Amino acid sequence: MAKKWRVAVLGLGHWYSGYGLARALPEYPKAELVAVADLNAAHANEFGQTFGVDAYTSYEALLERKDIDIVHIAPPVCDIPQCVIGAAQAGKHMIMGKPMAMNIAEADAMVEAVERSGVVCVCFQHAGVMRSAGLKRRIDAGEIGDVVVMHSTGRWSIAEDWYHSGRGGWFTDPQCVPGGSFIDEGIYGIEQLLYLAGSDIVRIEGRTANYVHKELEVEDYGFATYTFANGIMATQEASWTINSPRKTGPSPKANSVRRTEIIGTGGEMIDDGLRMPGMGVLASGAEGWAFERPGGEFGGPTPPGLVATIIDCLEQDKAPTMSIREARKAFGVALAFYEAARTGTAVAPF
Repeated sequence: MAKKWRVAVLGLGHWYSGYGLARALPEYPKAELVAVADLNAAHANEFGQTFGVDAYTSYEALLERKDIDIVHIAPPVCDIPQCVIGAAQAGKHMIMGKPMAMNIAEADAMVEAVERSGVVCVCFQHAGVMRSAGLKRRIDAGEIGDVVVMHSTGRWSIAEDWYHSGRGGWFTDPQCVPGGSFIDEGIYGIEQLLYLAGSDIVRIEGRTANYVHKELEVEDYGFATYTFANGIMATQEASWTINSPRKTGPSPKANSVRRTEIIGTGGEMIDDGLRMPGMGVLASGAEGWAFERPGGEFGGPTPPGLVATIIDCLEQDKAPTMSIREARKAFGVALAFYEAARTGTAVAPF
């Protein structure tokens, strides 16, 4: 019989990803959810009772279980490093939450621990890049000539720290996060831009502000300009300025603006995550824009997300498309952005 992989959720800071995984796994034949751990006993017990799994109030206690193969790491950012290093030392394959750490020293220690352990680590922020694989193939095929400029836009609301809590909580606490909207939402865009450019960022300029949430100790708006080693220029906007019908919660997330524009020497592509049709291509030599509506399979089971990616790597004995080193690279760009915004000068990635 094929192995049934046993999965646990380690931390419920990013509670919505944990709940999403728990809802998906009953319809996925290769894995089952067996446990959850969170430092908040009420949250751990609520999750455990909802899905009929063991609940722990200690990360270490869950990691001591020998029968757990994969952990979905989703606590507040300040707890992610200890969970990742602990999981690696315990030999657990993992989905790593985002952003990965509070500082570069923690991020480097996490990379070392994961690589030394040999476990499979797929980072939550990789999901954005994986969804861009088709776009990357079209760019590499020369559909719009050579890429010269890119624009990444991501305007969202602040996530709730628990379902219907009505507050950002740890998401906006400088003791729990390394920054605000730019690194929370923008880490996906940084990684996507690096992937699509096929080159490293060498120069970063940035500005931050608080336009809607003036009471926060972290920014609700960030704007960056990047220069890549291959000459591509890019801009990135990442914010929490979406606040209708209210300032926080699941509903405003549905009203987010997600847009990637790629300008080439022979044409352009616009990938829009909100409007339909969602893809517009002005191909090299074309008479005009062609509009497409990319869509998935409707009416089927909820996808198990990155757990399926890890299991595929394990069963096929192959490495993930993206490694923890790509997450570390994007994290270094984000922290350098904050330094550029703070000093008003251009800086290189950390």
